Amino acid sequence: MKKEQLDGIDKEILRILQEDARKSYREIQDQLGISIGTIHNRISKLKEKSIIEGYTLKLNNTKLGYKLTFLIRIHVDGKHTEEILNEIREKPEVCSVFHTTGEQSAALICRFRESEDVHNFVRELNEKNFVTRTVSNMVLKEYKNSSYVEI
Repeated sequence: MKKEQLDGIDKEILRILQEDARKSYREIQDQLGISIGTIHNRISKLKEKSIIEGYTLKLNNTKLGYKLTFLIRIHVDGKHTEEILNEIREKPEVCSVFHTTGEQSAALICRFRESEDVHNFVRELNEKNFVTRTVSNMVLKEYKNSSYVEI
C-alpha cells in the first residue's frame, strides 16, 4: 500500500476532524478560510483514498461503569493463533486485539466493570484450547488512548 501525500489543507482538515468529527463544513470554513466546496471535495477525496474510513464516537468508559482497563498478553500455539484471536475479538470486553512478535502471541486491551469480570474473562482465556499462558496487567492511569496517529 502506497503512502498518500497530503498537502497542508488536507492535514488541517484532518486535524480539525480529529479534534471533533462533528465539525460542520461551515465551521471548518471559518477556521481555515477556504470555501465549503473545497472542503467538501477534499473530504470526498480523503474518503475515496480510504484515509478517512469513518467517523467514530468517543465514550467515557468510566461513566459507563467500565472502571477497569487491562492489558492482557496471551501465548497461543502458533498454528491456532488466528483462530483464537478471531474468537477473542468478538467478546464485548475486548477493545483491541494485536497479533504480536516476542514472547507472547497477542496483546489485548480490555475493559471491565468489576474485578470478578476480569477474573472470569482471564479464566475463560486460560481454559481455551491452544492458549498456553496469559499475563495480565491492570492499567493504573491512561496518559493517551488513541487508535490513530495525530496529524
